[in-house]
Amino acid sequence: MSPNTTRKGAVTPVGQDDDAALAVRASKGEAAAFGLLYDRHVEAIYRYVYYRVRDDAEAEDLTSDVFMRALKAMPRYEPRQAFLAWLYRIARNAVIDRARRGKRQVSYEDALEHPTPDQIVDPDDQLLERAENSALRAALAKLTPLQQEVVVLRFLEGFSTQEIARIVGKREGTVRGIQFRAIGALRQLIPSREAL
Repeated sequence: MSPNTTRKGAVTPVGQDDDAALAVRASKGEAAAFGLLYDRHVEAIYRYVYYRVRDDAEAEDLTSDVFMRALKAMPRYEPRQAFLAWLYRIARNAVIDRARRGKRQVSYEDALEHPTPDQIVDPDDQLLERAENSALRAALAKLTPLQQEVVVLRFLEGFSTQEIARIVGKREGTVRGIQFRAIGALRQLIPSREAL
């Protein structure tokens, strides 16, 4: 069966499917559909895991583990929930399992030191950016781990409150409250740019 053909023989434009449709096809054993889901989301899952473990090799291993867990759990996936949120939930559990095995988990504030390809090279800008990152790291360190996770998922990963609620296993109102308190704390803890 080709990647563009369903079991009933109808042609489906694989690249056009949304995640839920691909997940349904993958849960029925269609490897190409799962491959597309992997391609779409592997970078986001790797980034999430890396922020927690701060080790490239460990992040790669855990990312592989997340997708293996997802593949095994595909028959239990409910299409009404966002597939990426479901993957983040699996990734979160994988990181927690790793921490239970005694491996150190890195906080989000430490992960901000990871260089990005678009880093500014101007020395004055780098100095200002370092000061801002230092202030942000110090402020994030004072938040609870759940507040850190909500802030990262909301503002770095761009998830909605509803998606974050599914990932962290809390109600939407609870997530909004966590986010509200975290932002309030960050406003008090981070000096303004003019003060740096």
